[in-house]
Amino acid sequence: MLPLLFIALCIGCGSEPFYDLTSPSWYLLLATDTPELQLRHEPGNSVVVSDLYAQANGSPLPAPVQDMELFRNTLFLFLPKSVELLDANSYKRRARLHLPASPDGIAFPNATSGYIWHRSAGMLSLIDLLTDEYVRTFSIGGQIGAVAASDAMLYITEEKSSYLLVFDTRTWQVQDSLPLPPRPRFIALREGAQELVVASIGSGDDSAATLRAPRLSLIRLRPLRLVKSIPLSTSADSARIRLTGLVTTPDDFAYVGTSAGLFRVDLRSQGSIRLVQQWNIRNLWYLPNRGEFWFLTAGTPQQLIIAAGSRAEPILSTSLPSGTTALLPLP
Repeated sequence: MLPLLFIALCIGCGSEPFYDLTSPSWYLLLATDTPELQLRHEPGNSVVVSDLYAQANGSPLPAPVQDMELFRNTLFLFLPKSVELLDANSYKRRARLHLPASPDGIAFPNATSGYIWHRSAGMLSLIDLLTDEYVRTFSIGGQIGAVAASDAMLYITEEKSSYLLVFDTRTWQVQDSLPLPPRPRFIALREGAQELVVASIGSGDDSAATLRAPRLSLIRLRPLRLVKSIPLSTSADSARIRLTGLVTTPDDFAYVGTSAGLFRVDLRSQGSIRLVQQWNIRNLWYLPNRGEFWFLTAGTPQQLIIAAGSRAEPILSTSLPSGTTALLPLP
């Protein structure tokens, strides 16, 4: 992995961290519909390597990358009905695993197992990270929104029935469940892994659905219970807000990406909500080692925005090429 320049974090006299942004530098992976896997550098919007995959493996990607995930020394490339496992240092392919359905994400309950979820199929696929092999698939049913891992447990949002399911990876059984507000889509662990934050999309942009504003739910893990559920917005058109992502930060905030902007929720007060940025957000990430947010915006052209601080103040904004299918910040 190419070395990066890290932002030095200093604590000021107030509660807001001070970020030394002198000459910051970033690397990222960008996938295109050509299909290519580019290594890019910011600032400057420069292409360091035009196709890392082809350079490392001697042949192009078989299909456009739909999403990417980095875990320890493995880079996961999600393709239609398959996943590629690359060495994160050399980018050489270690395995190409064919799956029963297209992958939508992956969770890691431990260092040796990865559970890929298939949203529309309502299934989980187990990957052995020691042997780089597909092991088996588990039918969960319904429609999986997202999955978060804590210890040996997978916490699964099931959209159709609007439940949180607790899947024990030791017994491979659903051991508990909890009803949630309509259509729970996104999930994030709160600092310390004793609580979950779940974002339910409500009616979203479904004009045929009964109007329901999106809601944020705070959930205690042991014992499993709903602590509080709050509407994300009280604006007149809040039922039409399209949710696109959720992250939590060590300073007890949750950030919800939407088509209307970035909402910050104070988890300590369990309900203080503020619209901090008005971007049409397609995806978002939080990098705790750098204290940064990365945003991929919708629209033409798509924008990459890097921000910091509790109000997500922009550090850098740059246009991305047309045909961008996925993006991954490199730590």
